[in-house]
Amino acid sequence: MVEKKGKLAAVKGESTRPVRVLCDGVFDLFHFGHARLFRNCRAKFKNCQLVVGFTSDEDTINLKGKQVMTQHERMETVKHCKWVDEVCPCPWVITVQFMKEHNIDYTFHDPQPYPCGDVADVYASIKEAGMFMPCQRTEGVSTSDIILRVIRHKDDFMRQALEKFSPEELNVSKEYAEYVQEKPEDKGKLRASFEKNEAEMIEKEIKRLQEEINKLKESQK
Repeated sequence: MVEKKGKLAAVKGESTRPVRVLCDGVFDLFHFGHARLFRNCRAKFKNCQLVVGFTSDEDTINLKGKQVMTQHERMETVKHCKWVDEVCPCPWVITVQFMKEHNIDYTFHDPQPYPCGDVADVYASIKEAGMFMPCQRTEGVSTSDIILRVIRHKDDFMRQALEKFSPEELNVSKEYAEYVQEKPEDKGKLRASFEKNEAEMIEKEIKRLQEEINKLKESQK
């Protein structure tokens, strides 16, 4: 029996050729929501290879915001997930050309349009080419949620960190370090002192900027 070849045969499970699918993203602070996404995408086809693409640090910072882990760290973390077959760098906008270069049959992403600058949907071109498949995010968990949780409890985490690192290493003032380490009953006085020092620093900065503006005006006369 002659084996059928090509993408269609692979999709129908009539070929030993795997269907190669791509999940692209930042995937910062890898969590179970990412893992479930990879599992679900890989389960779409009987014989499937999952490639995970990672945006560069530069693109992520410029187009989305500061991430915690570098691209190298993100790739090294995710490649150990059992649902992932390959990892690779990828552009912010996935193109048909990129998919062909990596032998990708489909890119998975949630179905809502993903705008970027003047572009209404960065996945429009591969949707038109029939190379896009929708998937659903895991509700209740995201990298943003994890970061928000840390920020909400920043004093608690800072108190723990100060047991190992100095205020200078943590890039915080000595006043703030003292504030988070003090007992609850003493925090009122320290908070007032901390806020007073902050206000004085802001006032000095405003004064310095005003002096710079005055000098600039003088030089333009």
